[in-house]
Amino acid sequence: SKYGLGDSDEEDELPTDPKKAKITTLEAQQRANAEKMTLNSLRQAQKISEDAARNLDPKALVAGVASGFRPMDDTAEFLLMDKTQFFQAGGNSDFSMFDPPRHRPTITSPTAVLAQEMVGNEAHKMQLMKSSFFVEDNAAEDEPMETTGRLLRHRKLFNVEPNVWKDGASESSTSQYDFEHPSPALPISSSVSEASLMCDAQYEETSSMATGSIVAAVKERKFQMPVTKAFKFVCNPKVAPVKVHATTVPLPRSIAYEMRDSWIADLGFYKGRSFKLSFGPQNSLVLPSTYNNMQNLKEFTGPSLPASMVFAPRLATDLSPCVMQLVEFNMVKGNEGFRESIVPHLEVQLNDCLSVNVEGSECPCIHPDSGTKLVSKHFSESLKQRNAGLKEDYAVSVWSLLFALWGDHDELVDLENNSHYMVMCRRNLLSEWLENTLLGKDLLSKKVSTHSYLEHMLDLLSCHRVNEACELAFSYDDANLALVLSQLSSGAVFRLLMEEQLFAWQQSKSDKHIDLERLKMYMLAAGAPMMQSSHGAINLLENKNWLTVLALQLWYFTAPTSTITDALNAYNDAYQAEECYAEPPKPSYKNAPSDTKKPVYDLRYHLLQLYSKRMHSLEETLDPITHTADVMDFRLSWLLLQTLRALGYRHCSPLAEARLSVDFASQLENEGLWQWGIFVLLHIKQQTQRERAVQQMLQRNVSVSAKVALYAEERFIVEELGIPMSWVDYAKAVKAGALGKHHLQAKYLLKAKHFATAHDVIFQHIAPDAIINGKMKYLHSLLIQFEDTEGSSIRVPNWANQGQIFLDFIDINAKFKQIRSVTNISDINARWENLKPQLSELCSRISLLPCPTSKHRLCQSEISQSLSCLVHGMCIVCPEMESSTVLRVALERLPLPQEFASKELRIWLEELLDKIQSQPPFSERQQTTMMEI
Repeated sequence: SKYGLGDSDEEDELPTDPKKAKITTLEAQQRANAEKMTLNSLRQAQKISEDAARNLDPKALVAGVASGFRPMDDTAEFLLMDKTQFFQAGGNSDFSMFDPPRHRPTITSPTAVLAQEMVGNEAHKMQLMKSSFFVEDNAAEDEPMETTGRLLRHRKLFNVEPNVWKDGASESSTSQYDFEHPSPALPISSSVSEASLMCDAQYEETSSMATGSIVAAVKERKFQMPVTKAFKFVCNPKVAPVKVHATTVPLPRSIAYEMRDSWIADLGFYKGRSFKLSFGPQNSLVLPSTYNNMQNLKEFTGPSLPASMVFAPRLATDLSPCVMQLVEFNMVKGNEGFRESIVPHLEVQLNDCLSVNVEGSECPCIHPDSGTKLVSKHFSESLKQRNAGLKEDYAVSVWSLLFALWGDHDELVDLENNSHYMVMCRRNLLSEWLENTLLGKDLLSKKVSTHSYLEHMLDLLSCHRVNEACELAFSYDDANLALVLSQLSSGAVFRLLMEEQLFAWQQSKSDKHIDLERLKMYMLAAGAPMMQSSHGAINLLENKNWLTVLALQLWYFTAPTSTITDALNAYNDAYQAEECYAEPPKPSYKNAPSDTKKPVYDLRYHLLQLYSKRMHSLEETLDPITHTADVMDFRLSWLLLQTLRALGYRHCSPLAEARLSVDFASQLENEGLWQWGIFVLLHIKQQTQRERAVQQMLQRNVSVSAKVALYAEERFIVEELGIPMSWVDYAKAVKAGALGKHHLQAKYLLKAKHFATAHDVIFQHIAPDAIINGKMKYLHSLLIQFEDTEGSSIRVPNWANQGQIFLDFIDINAKFKQIRSVTNISDINARWENLKPQLSELCSRISLLPCPTSKHRLCQSEISQSLSCLVHGMCIVCPEMESSTVLRVALERLPLPQEFASKELRIWLEELLDKIQSQPPFSERQQTTMMEI
């Protein structure tokens, strides 16, 4: 039948009527002609659509067709083919979209075709098929061709197999088409191509062939061979979920490692293993690690974790997942009393400084005041910390040197700086400092014997203890030696006589009978640091630290009237000479760097150089490496910078000063002294850098609390340092915003007068909740601060469509509550009249309120409903108003919810009906009707 249903055997018999037999013969001839025309059209269509295949070898073409090769072209076959077979294949099979087809399923039994078509039909399709019997049977004799066309259309719509797309791999494990090679010619006998072209001819009706002939040929062929139907273009891609395993492949073992140097377009495969490290507060650092490395850190039992374990990379055999670890470093080595050692000095610096107000800036700039007084106070404070540690003892030595070179002394009052008396006094003060620095604790109390007293005397002379050395010589009946030592530093005549005596002993070889220590003391008396003798070359500066060598130069080798600069130059010549017979001024701490390109010298040597040459480099002088092994300890360097600035040494570069101040402030912040860190930052000269650094430190360290207005540290920076209160409030607002405390954020922003930001915070986070929950007073207390003392609103972006709407709504609600409390009718009417303009304006502007979130939309709805109620009240109180018109305008302007709008519309319709019924024409017509009845 025309629906694919087989007829009975009786219907297959030939008709006996002669007329019908002729008609059958004519139909058979038409079918044969149509088949010939169809084959001719197919050949012509294939020749036109596959021009690229004309030059192919026929043998290769036949071989390709025999092997199941199918082209990829623009014909109907390709457009209607199953393109999802390639994605529906099994994941574990060896299917490839580029492989030739292994098997093309064909249905050879008409019964199988019938069953396949019947199974896929739905109930609705079957009803349509049944209804078509009555329509098409009546028109079968008159319009056979048109009926057949409708039949094919129904088959096209209803006989599509729904199960074909469920499992494409069940019919064929490989694709029927090859997308890689050029498309050869399609075989003429391909049933798929014939059906596809005939479908195109039937639907588009653009072929030159007669439509009836094509359809007749299709109908005849339907019973002869099965036709593969065109499928719907429905793509059902196979979803492959990504399975995340709790393992990480090491980079050397990953497939991305071999091509890491050739990835230019996408470096994420390789850079995805990298991590940017940055320090946080209290010297904290977040860095990646592995689970196995973390277990090793937990099992470590040492006093401090080594850096090699903290920064251990992933091993090639480590497949454990990645973890993030938070590490805190102690930047100051071996110093537990940091606060006790630095805070007294900072207080001294604060008491002796000047706070200068800069024009155009709210942040003050601090300068040190008196340098000589500052040196004295720091020296006194350092003496209190003596014996607290090696760093404290070294600080005492530095401050005492500064006090000797630049401090105020009683004997130097009212003297010129360049006078000879002043120079000699400074020399004596330096000599005294050297004696105190070089004197050992047990040197004077050391027990000596007859065999060791000469060596002990030499040690006493190295500390300039001449009296003690002479007394020791007398005690051992060595009066001649005591007489010589008593004349040390007496003058050039005595030195010349001693030098001649040493030369005579050298010539006569008599010096070989003199003790080496005794010869060295004679060399000190002669002012000769080196001499050739029978004992060999004698060097008095050998194996002496640089301070001892400098002291010997000052006491014994230079003239008694020489200056500090002369002694320092003599020492420079000694350690810079080619023979290098003196030690360079290396730092006093252990493991001082010696292999650097630029030599590192002691801080005290730099200070002496600065005293001798005023333009000596301050950058080298203030480097922490000159006095400590911890290059992150900037305490002494920063204090010296401010002291030297107060003394007039201001040739340090602004960049070096700012960097030193920022580093020291960071160190104080890491130790919990951020308020003193702000004091340090206020010494930065450049205004923009100073303001930015202070504000950033405030934002990192202020505390936010609804109960405590200011903590002790915050009160200190406001009252003692002069930091503006608005800066503190803004920092608190930033901290509150980061913590999600938007109410405190808005409060502090308003106090800091950042109205634009405060308005945004109120609109985004506070106003919707306040309107929904009825907290009008709290919202009004925030919004009223946007109006200045003159009553005009402060210029804030979007104020008219955001904050002003909330403020007007709160004002209208307040006025409505006042109306409710009034009992006089005239006052009520007057108040309602005053409320009309404001209410009308707010109804017009409420739709302009932005609604970025659902909470804002709910807030807008609440305001609109309240305004609608007020409009109803207005209509009730003022009967002269046309209530229907007012309600209609209100419904048009107010963004009401759908349910509430429907309710209001119903009320408006009732009001409108009442108005219509109350009109005289309607009333008269109604009365006339009643009279007639």
